[in-house]
Amino acid sequence: MNPLLTLMQINDSVFPIGGFTHSYGLETYITKGLVHDSKTAKEYAQTLLEHSFYYNDAAFFHKTWQLCETKATKKKVAELDALITAFKAPYEIRDASKKLGIRFLKLTEKLQPVKRCSAYLKAINTQELHGHYAMAFAMFAHAQGISYSDALSAFYYNSLNGIMTNCAKLVPISQMDAQQILFKLQPLINKLVIAQPALEEDLIGNCCIAQDIRCMQHEKLYTRIYIS
Repeated sequence: MNPLLTLMQINDSVFPIGGFTHSYGLETYITKGLVHDSKTAKEYAQTLLEHSFYYNDAAFFHKTWQLCETKATKKKVAELDALITAFKAPYEIRDASKKLGIRFLKLTEKLQPVKRCSAYLKAINTQELHGHYAMAFAMFAHAQGISYSDALSAFYYNSLNGIMTNCAKLVPISQMDAQQILFKLQPLINKLVIAQPALEEDLIGNCCIAQDIRCMQHEKLYTRIYIS
């Protein structure tokens, strides 16, 4: 298989795992008028990548990649799965991570079975483990021979692209503005990918309090378009 084409496929916005149904609290920010134009949309996206995603899902991706490199035991995988579950305080975010992870694993199982991914999916289905998208993505990407930097860059970009897609629909902002933001934040993604391995262990799971609060408030919004 071609690693680049495989990465493009699993990272495509139309890869059918349901990512488009989640806003991860963005809907609350927009409802409260905190994100209301292109300028605030860019500020929101940049802040989320730098102060939340870097310490959480991207860090979980990195930890999973390390487990794959060292051929870690099931116990180590279970410990990381439990740690991620504990760090995801808002229910909707925790549930979204599980749903995306399960759908990703089920779909890639049909594309090309990977022993580690199959074992992870089985453990989730039997409720031994919770299941998380960051772990599933890293496991499959690693098995396909995709480089670490390419896989993590794509993982960052996928999150950013989801934010911009939702902003274009909800704020709304123009498609051109969304594309300009995506392009302008490329250097930030490169910077975070390079810095990721050096993230101190004690900082993994660092909480972005405002983001968690907005995610929790989303559960009680009077009108909602997104699941989270």
